[in-house]
Amino acid sequence: MGGRDQNDQDRRRVTGWWRASPLLRLHRPALVAVGVGLLFSVVGAAAVARWENRVNKIEFENAAETQAIVMQNGMNEYISRLLALRTLFESTNEEITRSEFETFSVRLFERHPGMLRIGWLPRVNRKERAEYEAAAITDGVSGYRIKSLQGESFAVAPQSDEYFPVFYSTQPKTSSVYGMDYATVPERRAILERARDNDRVTAIRTRLYEPREGGRLPDVLVVIPVYAKGTTRETVADRRRNLAGYVVGIFDLPLLVQSIRVTTGASPAVSVNVYPPFTGRVVSLEQIQPDYSSAATAPQSMRDVARALHWSGILKIGDTDWQVRAMPTAGGPLETSYDRAATVLIVGMLLTLSLSTYLMLASRNSRRLSLANRRVLELAQTDILTGLPNRAFFLARLDELNGRLAEGGPTFSILMLDLDRFKNVNDSLGHGAGDALLRQVAQRLKSALRAGDVLARLGGDEFAIIQEACEDQRTCSTELAGRIAKLVAEPFPLPGHRVEIGTSIGIAIAPDHGRDQEQLLKKADLALYRSKSAGRNCFTIYDEAMSVELEARNTLEGDLRDAIARCQLEVHYQPFIDALTGAQRGFEALVRWRHPTRGLIPPDQFIALAEETGLVVPLGEFVLRRACADAAGWPSELAVAVNLSPIQFKEPDLFEVICAALADSGLPPHRLEIEITESVLLERGGENHAFLERLKGIGIELALDDFGTGYSSLSYLTAFPFDKIKIDKTFIRNLTQQPRSSAIISAIVTLARGLDMSVTAEGVETREEYERLKALGVNFAQGYLFGRPQPIERILFDAPAKSSRLDAA
Repeated sequence: MGGRDQNDQDRRRVTGWWRASPLLRLHRPALVAVGVGLLFSVVGAAAVARWENRVNKIEFENAAETQAIVMQNGMNEYISRLLALRTLFESTNEEITRSEFETFSVRLFERHPGMLRIGWLPRVNRKERAEYEAAAITDGVSGYRIKSLQGESFAVAPQSDEYFPVFYSTQPKTSSVYGMDYATVPERRAILERARDNDRVTAIRTRLYEPREGGRLPDVLVVIPVYAKGTTRETVADRRRNLAGYVVGIFDLPLLVQSIRVTTGASPAVSVNVYPPFTGRVVSLEQIQPDYSSAATAPQSMRDVARALHWSGILKIGDTDWQVRAMPTAGGPLETSYDRAATVLIVGMLLTLSLSTYLMLASRNSRRLSLANRRVLELAQTDILTGLPNRAFFLARLDELNGRLAEGGPTFSILMLDLDRFKNVNDSLGHGAGDALLRQVAQRLKSALRAGDVLARLGGDEFAIIQEACEDQRTCSTELAGRIAKLVAEPFPLPGHRVEIGTSIGIAIAPDHGRDQEQLLKKADLALYRSKSAGRNCFTIYDEAMSVELEARNTLEGDLRDAIARCQLEVHYQPFIDALTGAQRGFEALVRWRHPTRGLIPPDQFIALAEETGLVVPLGEFVLRRACADAAGWPSELAVAVNLSPIQFKEPDLFEVICAALADSGLPPHRLEIEITESVLLERGGENHAFLERLKGIGIELALDDFGTGYSSLSYLTAFPFDKIKIDKTFIRNLTQQPRSSAIISAIVTLARGLDMSVTAEGVETREEYERLKALGVNFAQGYLFGRPQPIERILFDAPAKSSRLDAA
């Protein structure tokens, strides 16, 4: 971590003063304007909101009070009509008949739907009981008996000194309420006595003992005492003595209140809830639900009402007070909307925004320029993926160290790193996994460095390190390279996978290997190339022989380009035979380079160079066209086999090149055999599979070359349309000495037969090997035993191939 900190300090020094520029100082005027403007806007809006709330509250309370007065007046009208019945009983000496009571009651409440029923409860003593029961039966009330309430049902009342039964009622004569003695119901007896003793209208919230259809709503029992005509009622004793009976009414409270509101045209801007009277019991406000609510969407429980704007009042029914709570109807004109406050706030914020925008515009250009410079410098000197310094910073630091070196500064070394097998990870697991791997590699590399070392990612899977200030720079460099190689060789955990890679390292030391940037980088690259050529996962320090090799390699590359352009390449042909009959079945085309000064150069000295430089593409096309043209003149039973490099498979027009070679030469497609190595199958698997299917579709034979030497996988044999497997010569060399080789070849032959493929054995050099291969069931054989690669003019087609030991030697 110390090395990372030092690198950050170096970059800060290079990027300049802008990192110290504070953002708040740049926008201070605009921020002050925003703060002051918002403060005044909020204060002004709050003041207007308070005024709006006060005015709206006054309007609402006036409207709610008006609604309460209207309801009270409507309720008083109902009570007054009941009092008219009392007057009827007290104003005549004669007994009021049942028909007169029913007629007068019906007309009295004809257009008043809130009244459920009206009844007359006479005062009946023990001696009068039978008389009253007989009179009721005579009036048509069948089976009339004075009854008492026992539980939830009625029974004939026991003997008592006095009764208050329902004698007259607006209910049908078949109703079970007739004869019900109110004195046997404790709560009703209490209200009767209260009305009698106080000579006033009394009321109680009750329930009906003859339920109505559709369920029971909250009902109110109103009781009015009736005294004998001409008697005094000054004292309680007088009232008790002169009591004649009671007029009772049952109100349907919700229907009654609703009819009052409809009749009087109540304002819909006010929602009204009527709650039961308070009792001596302690009840939570949450449990108190209204007997009547004008709006179903309004709050119901008394607690919910209390939390919002509301008005409290009472609705007096007789001597009992029902609680009234009024609220502004949601969405109505009396609900506080704070429109004026919102207008003040919006106008204030718009003015504030205008002023702050004007102030910010004054500093916008300088701020944008500062941010742009900051971003450009970060991108120019930082690798986005790993967070390490990039090539630009690395080169700037290298120039700085070279400048110090010229002034007698400390020596330093450059380590160029290239990850081994990283491409395989990218191709098999995807670029996301490759990016994650690069980040982990960067962390491990940082852990191996000192505070003064510089680590940079140059691009792709290439990293570079500058190590300075060592007493023995060569020893320090090799020790660091060894640590890095060990660290990178350890497995890397990726999601769902465990990846193992390596790293090749090239080292150049200043001033031993140069004093300028170009020389040092070039020589570190040469050392890196040597490490990769030596088998990878190792490190190499530059020496002068590498420059000589590079010069020779560059010369060879130039000569190869000239050879392709001047047609100095030749195609030689090596026969392959039918293992059982010994007859020729075809020839494999092999390229040779006849150099004007160096003579015939074997392919192992220039094919790898051609693949590295991309020259294998024109070289491969030349071999393909020449082989097709030559084979067109051969006997029709002979085929020609041509190798394709993995580099050629990346060319988008490869299929068209093959088709053109066949068309130009006139060679039938079934006589052309394309050989590919297993490395082709590792890259672009889907695209290459489609390409091979196209070749197979036009009749070209496909062979898997060098089977068993690479990344052999049985899935390739089933997934790709191969016709032939070519066993690598490394298995053939040990055939007669190692039984294991025979077992491997036998397994390959058995596998090929099961997949309907033929098998060719390469590198057959002795008769013993040939006989052994025949016994194992190999289909075709190829090697020096049957003939060395020869130019076209030296091939004999009219005789079977000769198996001479001289050729094999």
